[in-house]
Amino acid sequence: MESKLLFFCSDYKVGLTTALSEQVLELKKLSNIRLSCISSEKEMEHGLHDKLKEACIDMTVVPHLDVHSNFRGLVEAVDNLIKDKSITHVNVHNNWQLAIVAFIKYSRVLPRKFKIIYTIHGYRHNSFFKSCLAILVIGLALLLFADRVISMSSYVSKRFWFVSYKTDLVFYIMNKPEFNKLTNIIDPLPLRLVFPAQFRYGKNQQMLIRAVELYIKKTKDNTIKLYLPGDGVNLEECKSMVCSKGLCDNILFPGKLPHRKVIDLYEASNIALVASNVETYGRCIAEPFALGRCLITRKTGVALDIVKNGVNGLFFSTEIDLVNILEKLHQSPELLINIANNAFNDKYLFSANHVMNSYIAALGKA
Repeated sequence: MESKLLFFCSDYKVGLTTALSEQVLELKKLSNIRLSCISSEKEMEHGLHDKLKEACIDMTVVPHLDVHSNFRGLVEAVDNLIKDKSITHVNVHNNWQLAIVAFIKYSRVLPRKFKIIYTIHGYRHNSFFKSCLAILVIGLALLLFADRVISMSSYVSKRFWFVSYKTDLVFYIMNKPEFNKLTNIIDPLPLRLVFPAQFRYGKNQQMLIRAVELYIKKTKDNTIKLYLPGDGVNLEECKSMVCSKGLCDNILFPGKLPHRKVIDLYEASNIALVASNVETYGRCIAEPFALGRCLITRKTGVALDIVKNGVNGLFFSTEIDLVNILEKLHQSPELLINIANNAFNDKYLFSANHVMNSYIAALGKA
């Protein structure tokens, strides 16, 4: 039977998202699935709705779809769409969307025949107690209502181990021109480090500041530079910490940057750091990896799926680990180049073909 997929492309308070727009564009190109999309009137970036329209994506806009109100009205709108399009599969991306679609399917004596696929994007992972509660609530809903679950990383899959029997791993696509270069150009010295992130609990910029201080004391290499783009509640604390340690020439705060500027910063550097306690996926892991930078990361997010320690990336746990790694890379520039080039060669993991083949395989299991 031909698959007819209804794909939710928007998220709570955001509207149509960039990542989901990219996914449906590639899905239309690379599969024979009859694709219909649904979104609210909002959009994360100006012009996303127009971009999908130009690509002849079958898009239905439902006003206020991502606002947690008018449940009955949204149920009616989505139900009519499922009937009119003879939908066989529905891919939702948050609990509100799941509630709407599950109500449509199971609120009658005989459940409707379409399959529900739920993609896990997050679970309040920055708070231990909130994450435990979220895993229980989301997990119960997945057990009861989802025919198939898509996880963006093994790190997340392990948290939802009780639905592992119906879970598939599918990454985000990275198909913009900057990720499709044929050669990797990287200068191993001096060390140029980047960690773009919000300044908040769990991101651990303070650890990186202390590591740079220890590295300079240990190696006497004062040419190292660490760039910490982003904003947040801990930014001023980190700036004060840097000034008090006399590291203002070594650790720089570019502020919150647009995505294109972050990519430029990666390309002007040779090392990408990820100090986060938790990443459910981690574009800060995947993007520099695909760009052919030397990735040094904690064991979190998609790093556990792509990094072969010492081959195409490096793992660290503490600031002492990081200092030792940086010293080794400074002493052995060829090692930095080899790790970066091996990552560059493995960027196919995020290619449209690879990701869409994984997604289509998951859909076929529902």
